[in-house]
Amino acid sequence: EVAGAMDAYLQGLQPVPSRRLTKGRFSPAAKRGEKLFNSKEAGCTQCHTWPLLTDLQSYDVGTASRFDRDTSAFDTPTLIEIWRTAPYLHDGSAATIRDVLTTANRGDQHGKTSHLTAEQLNDLIEFLLSL
Repeated sequence: EVAGAMDAYLQGLQPVPSRRLTKGRFSPAAKRGEKLFNSKEAGCTQCHTWPLLTDLQSYDVGTASRFDRDTSAFDTPTLIEIWRTAPYLHDGSAATIRDVLTTANRGDQHGKTSHLTAEQLNDLIEFLLSL
């Protein structure tokens, strides 16, 4: 009975809209970022699949350290409300989304971002922070 009540409660939760939305809509930059997010060029949807923006799987994304025992694979987090969940990565080592996509993205293991222009990177970040 308690488990059923908890499930009902969790299913009723609604995400808090990002402050980056304008009247509930993406900005032009976020719309460009959404196209990039969904593209094979960036590969974000290989792990962050719609509608939950996670595939509920674990991967080795190159962030394990000597403090992580018995695993180098970490759960794919949802990107819903990512605008309010900093710091990022399993250990909080990325202060910003930009850090996740650049300095913490060795080998393009958090999406293929190393080839993106500064404008494309900004658009992708704007989209992510609008979710």
